[in-house]
Amino acid sequence: MNSDTTSGAGFNSEKKMKFQKNFPHVISITSGKGGVGKTLTTVNLALSARRLGLKVLVLDGDMGLANVDVVLGLQARYNINDVLEGRIGINSIILDGPLGVKIIPSGSGICQLAQLSFVQRIALLEQLEQLNEDFDVLVIDTSAGIADTVLHLNSVAEQSIIVTTPEPHAMTDAYAMIKVLSDQKKQPNISLMVNMAKSEMEGQQVYNRLSDVANRFIGKDIKYLGMIPFDPQIQKSVAQRRAASEFTTHTNAGQAWNKIAQNIFDNQGEPGIREQDQIWRELVWVNQSNAQLSSI
Repeated sequence: MNSDTTSGAGFNSEKKMKFQKNFPHVISITSGKGGVGKTLTTVNLALSARRLGLKVLVLDGDMGLANVDVVLGLQARYNINDVLEGRIGINSIILDGPLGVKIIPSGSGICQLAQLSFVQRIALLEQLEQLNEDFDVLVIDTSAGIADTVLHLNSVAEQSIIVTTPEPHAMTDAYAMIKVLSDQKKQPNISLMVNMAKSEMEGQQVYNRLSDVANRFIGKDIKYLGMIPFDPQIQKSVAQRRAASEFTTHTNAGQAWNKIAQNIFDNQGEPGIREQDQIWRELVWVNQSNAQLSSI
């Protein structure tokens, strides 16, 4: 473990040991619409997990923007496309982020998952299985919306966190995402996080409305992770490409992300039950049956 993490004080020690047995906890961060702070949430939850002493890998699965590296103030020279085209190995494209968070910049490679040939899938799987490290947590930043690739990335996760704001259109699209995920054959546990809320009360009201509608019309229970307050300091730092860094914890929003991470990993989140290689197989083999996966 890198020395730049905190001691993880307050983290359930028994559960922490479970995270260190090569069974990564897979979380997807998703949203019904863009502009709600999905990628900021991804990277800040990743940083918060590192502060808890967990080894974290972020997969940038946002095929439209692919901006995890930009938010972290990093510059990706290579991405998944270069791996697919055989120009470089997977370990050479991984970026080192703040606090030792590792990032796989994807570019449009993730967008092409459904169109990859059998040979390309095998090559990508072999590369992923050659990663130098085992991770406790894999955080997947998906695109906004309900495209097939977005739904697939969510299906790989044990827990999908839907990010919304109190804005009506964002709430409508968040409900659409809840409904579509609930219709999938392989459903993740769905949680809601309200970003840019004016108060705890507003965040709770947004959750209550979405939870009530989801329960009434599709019989789906969703968990509430909490709210992130509107924080002018975060908005200002976005322009400086330091919206997610080791200093974020000193902001109001950063403290809220830390609290939510503690909630995920200490109270709600259970360690994964799949080995890392199995997760990579599920990621690469889009729309394949379990029987096919087990034979690879």
